[in-house]
Amino acid sequence: MFNHFIQTFIDAQTAAWRHYSAVAATEKRLFGDTSTPAVRVPGTLQIEAELRHAYEALALRIIEKARDRFSVGRARPAVSRTQVYRQAGFDIERSLAAGEVPDFDLLWTVLESQLGNIGAPAGER
Repeated sequence: MFNHFIQTFIDAQTAAWRHYSAVAATEKRLFGDTSTPAVRVPGTLQIEAELRHAYEALALRIIEKARDRFSVGRARPAVSRTQVYRQAGFDIERSLAAGEVPDFDLLWTVLESQLGNIGAPAGER
């Protein structure tokens, strides 16, 4: 579910890059090479920064969703992001460097596994 969401984002990002590139090429054909083009195609660093931001924001939202879902009354469970990331093998920087997408569904599964029994009667944990 979360993996599909982020893949849709990546597909949109890729499509946007292609469209910007096509418009920039058209601008170049119409006006030639200029030092101040009207259309700027995002570079690798900009695309990676946008991906990093999306990955970090989605991971935090998943953690907050788990904390809300598995709260007991008003008490929301504490989550160690470092520990959960390690257990899920979730490493945004490693994924970016390898050109891979972190497994957000596995991150959710680990959170669900850790927090799912909170508030359950003692014999059901």
